[in-house]
Amino acid sequence: MMFYAVSLSQNSSLEYLASYLENRYGIEFRKQSLDERFSEKTVNFVKTVLSRLISEQFSSVLYSEEFLSDFNHVRIKDSTKFNVPSNLATHFKGSGGSGSTAGISIQYEFDLKTGKFLDLTITQAVRNDQQDAKETAENVFKNDLVLRDLGYFSIPVLQKIIEKEGFFLSKLLSAVSVYDENGVEIDFRKLHDSMTKSGIDKSDMQVFIGKDKVPVRLLIGLVPPEVYQERVRRKQKEDKQKGRQMTDKTKFLLNFNLFVTNVEAEKLPSEKIMPLYGFRWQVELMFKNWKSVFLIHSFQKMKYERYITLLYTRLIIVNLQIVNQVQSILSKEGLRKSILSYKKTLQTLKNSFSIILNILRFSKENAIKLLEDIYRILSQNHWREKRKKRENYVENIGLFICTSPK
Repeated sequence: MMFYAVSLSQNSSLEYLASYLENRYGIEFRKQSLDERFSEKTVNFVKTVLSRLISEQFSSVLYSEEFLSDFNHVRIKDSTKFNVPSNLATHFKGSGGSGSTAGISIQYEFDLKTGKFLDLTITQAVRNDQQDAKETAENVFKNDLVLRDLGYFSIPVLQKIIEKEGFFLSKLLSAVSVYDENGVEIDFRKLHDSMTKSGIDKSDMQVFIGKDKVPVRLLIGLVPPEVYQERVRRKQKEDKQKGRQMTDKTKFLLNFNLFVTNVEAEKLPSEKIMPLYGFRWQVELMFKNWKSVFLIHSFQKMKYERYITLLYTRLIIVNLQIVNQVQSILSKEGLRKSILSYKKTLQTLKNSFSIILNILRFSKENAIKLLEDIYRILSQNHWREKRKKRENYVENIGLFICTSPK
């Protein structure tokens, strides 16, 4: 019943679901009795199912054994926030956006090499990304590569990753001081003038950041004037909405692309920094698909136990193990033509809900046959398309096939 309810494009009332049970299965249920089934035990059950799902995922290389082979995991993490009915404010305090008193944040982390979920956590919207980074720093292991946006930026977290012999690639927060190898703070205005006069638009240097002088590699790229002007407009609009005033330093630094990493140049040449960081956008596209295809952010007002049960059930459904297994098989047939579009495949899986449900209900032999049917469907016309003036995901993957000799 829960899987059926969350597969519907429109929210379903208890009355509708009770009617469905009677018409489809001959089970008579009053809507009050159905509502009572959503309890703390139900919540704990779906939480346990999702936890088991995450811990028992199969691990298959999605694209190639040589893809980013210098790293054990390539950890991409981001969060999505959305408002929830106000009656849930005691459980999920809102961040104040859009005047909402209740809101949810979902922290989602996956491994780019295998597609496995590494973290999928529901928290209150007031818990920010930097707090999450600090509280989950221990989850990074030796030879892991961490890709996150500026919301997670924390120098103590970067230090922790270095201590654990892991790696990171991050944009540099504008408020952070940068020092050269002699301990002298870098004047970016002078650096900008020097690079402009010399006709240099990129630089790669060893520096120290923050008051603790953490050693990192700084990648600097100048942006064209039109890009700078567009950045200023976006930043001014963003600051106005948040009631902030953009500083002169922040405005000037919009002239640069600034990245920090502790990966040596032999493993990660400077020309591959931007394509690698670009993979981080996959998690934002995933959130967009979750919302547009599975409507994870859209439920009518209901009690907490029912709401959180249905939300966790939707997160179980958006698990990509079927898609990733098909991707792994197809990649062996040729990388360039074997990158699945997650949007297309998620939409097809949603439309094939009855098939997926029967996999859970039928015998092993019938389940295998149904999985073969899904494979056949997904392997036809579900490719990621190349679009003009947009990142070519397929070509970017090709850039990282065995980036350094073994």
